Amino acid sequence: MFGKFVLFMVMALFSLSARAQEPCPPDVPCGGTQRFMEHGNVKWSDERTVLDHLADSFRKSKNQVIYFLIYPGQSSCNDEARLRAMRAKKYLVRHHKISRSDIVWKSGGFRQDLSVEIWLLRKDKPLPEPSTFITIDPSQVHRSRKCKGLT
Repeated sequence: MFGKFVLFMVMALFSLSARAQEPCPPDVPCGGTQRFMEHGNVKWSDERTVLDHLADSFRKSKNQVIYFLIYPGQSSCNDEARLRAMRAKKYLVRHHKISRSDIVWKSGGFRQDLSVEIWLLRKDKPLPEPSTFITIDPSQVHRSRKCKGLT
C-alpha cells in the first residue's frame, strides 16, 4: 500500500513538473497514450520509479515499443544522451526482462535544459521525429566535462 502511494506521489510530481507538450507533427499519430512521460534532469532513484511504471504499462500492452527521445541540455556532459538511454535500457532489460529489441532511443538535438521524452508506441506506427521547435544551435553548447553517475 505504501509503495503504491509513493509511486502515485512521484508520478504526480512528474506530471506537475512535465513540460508542456508540443503540437504533434502531421505524420505522427497523437493521442492520450503515445507519449508516456517527459522529464528533465531527475535523480536516478526517481527515474527508476518512472521506468518501473513504464515497464508495468508495457507489460499490459501488446505489440508496443518503448522509445526514448533524449535532448541533452546546453551544459550536458559529453555523450549524455547515449549514456542516459543505455542506463534506462539496461535497467529495463535486467530488472524487468524487457527485450532489448523493444527499446529504442534517439538523440533529439540540444535544448536549453536536458529533456527526456518517453513514448510507448505500437510497433507498426512511425517513431516520432525530434522536434526542432525548441532545440538550440550546437555552437551554443558547452560540453567539456565527463559524465558521472550515468553508467
